[in-house]
Amino acid sequence: MKSLYIKSILLIISMMALSPVIAQTEPQFSNYMYNVQQFNPAMAGELEQAEITGFFRSQWTGLEGAPESQWLSFGMPISNNKMGLGLNLVNDKIGPASYKSFSLVYAYRIRLNERISLSLGVNAGGSLLDIDFTRGNFENPGEIAQNNFSNEFYARVGAGGIISAEDWFLGFSVPNFFGQDFYDDEVRNVVADKIQYNLFAGYHYDLNRTVTLRPSLLANIVEGNPVTLTANANVLLYDRFSIGLGYRYDEAMTGMLGFQILDNLFAGYSYDYATNDFSEYHNGSHEIVLKFKFNRSGFQSSRALNSY
Repeated sequence: MKSLYIKSILLIISMMALSPVIAQTEPQFSNYMYNVQQFNPAMAGELEQAEITGFFRSQWTGLEGAPESQWLSFGMPISNNKMGLGLNLVNDKIGPASYKSFSLVYAYRIRLNERISLSLGVNAGGSLLDIDFTRGNFENPGEIAQNNFSNEFYARVGAGGIISAEDWFLGFSVPNFFGQDFYDDEVRNVVADKIQYNLFAGYHYDLNRTVTLRPSLLANIVEGNPVTLTANANVLLYDRFSIGLGYRYDEAMTGMLGFQILDNLFAGYSYDYATNDFSEYHNGSHEIVLKFKFNRSGFQSSRALNSY
């Protein structure tokens, strides 16, 4: 599901005699609520303490050349929580293509009143794209290998905003304003990195002293592609266990589990079961998340966004 690798995806799909797949520009993950900073830099302004988040996703397991992704984020509040700084790292692989990116994050938080605050953030960095067609199984590998991309660099600049209260949040972001196409005259195909718009919302509701409901919604909008809509609902039990279900429209159902191992260390796992026609070609997708919060005194937070 990565439109940055449209050429690679279409090659893989064509070899398998499947219909074309519509792809996302930015990396896609099911546990998005644990790593908001990756797609919205304003999250750095919402942090209450420094934290490190690591993700590993194996998508479409059992399919040769299927996507594998790793993300690492670091964020910290500064200036009495009025500002935040962060760093995002991404490593993606799919078929003969690999993609690495980094971005620095800065956010500023404005208190609108006693309950509501607004965080505005920017991110700036770059990406490297490699495509090595010798990794594939092609009829004329020598000819197609001449069309390799090696360390193609392009800049990334994005921005986002989040308005939040103690029990709800609403965000909007554009992770990268620069669309980039790599065109090859020989194969007449394009690796297209299109601009993506993200809408993000969630709610935090205490059902009683031991159970908290945390629904959230993420919409990804890319020009020329259908809107990708993902809805998750997590339940927090006894401030330690998290269990949830998710649904990505016309793509997959997701089951999620999480456990607060220590007061400052959280581990989570999710499994995506495909609900479209592509499901017969793979065994689902797995995702692992680890989140470490410095100086964490307890699992729950007074603000909805930091309760994850």
